[in-house]
Amino acid sequence: MMNNQGKVDECPKCGSRELGQGRHSGYSAMTPVGGILGSNIMYTICSKCGYIIEGYVTNPKRFKKR
Repeated sequence: MMNNQGKVDECPKCGSRELGQGRHSGYSAMTPVGGILGSNIMYTICSKCGYIIEGYVTNPKRFKKR
């Protein structure tokens, strides 16, 4: 569930407010189609049930069309 500032503060699957952060990095980086350099992927995860609530890349500028 999102609060009035657009930030997730509750798991939509189990309702827990026990949320944590995790990341993919290294060979798990997201790369743009046709590109070489990628970006780490960060996640907001429910630490009670394990549901991945949201994911985003840390360097979105690498995905701009040229």
